[in-house]
Amino acid sequence: MADATRPDEVQAAIHTADGFGPIEAVICNVGNNRPLAFADLTEELFEQFWRTCTLSGFLVAKAALPELVANGGSLLFTGASASLRGRPGFAHFSAAKAGLRNLAQAIAKEYGPQGVHVGHVVVDGVINGELVRNAFGEYLDNLGPDGSLEPDAIAEAFWQLHQQPRNAWTFELDIRPFSESW
Repeated sequence: MADATRPDEVQAAIHTADGFGPIEAVICNVGNNRPLAFADLTEELFEQFWRTCTLSGFLVAKAALPELVANGGSLLFTGASASLRGRPGFAHFSAAKAGLRNLAQAIAKEYGPQGVHVGHVVVDGVINGELVRNAFGEYLDNLGPDGSLEPDAIAEAFWQLHQQPRNAWTFELDIRPFSESW
């Protein structure tokens, strides 16, 4: 576990992983989200969201790319619907996730020709994990059996992206429950 906004901790995490053998895939799955009216948004909060959602991606890429260039592999970033659009109460999150998406795209264009598959996965919907289940269990129940994203299904989507042949790489994958209104 590492604080992805601290370069020394990110570098240590990559170094530790490298100790188990060549790194084949790195997934940058860092984020924070909460509604916040623009009138209540401070410079400090805006920067906190940017550090968590965007700067972390930069730091992970800087630490992982030398290993991935040497061995090939995938660098995958987790986005959100906010990566593609802004909504009221989420200016801070949208700006940060859109920044991550554009960073990932620029890295993909630079490092794809060097054999690194860089991808961005838009995860659009509520994830039926322990954190959400404990905080919003009734809400999840109201969504029904197929109304939320299952962690294993998300992991499978990332795995499929990583496994793609070099002659058919996907940059962006968009996953959501079938009933999500997008």
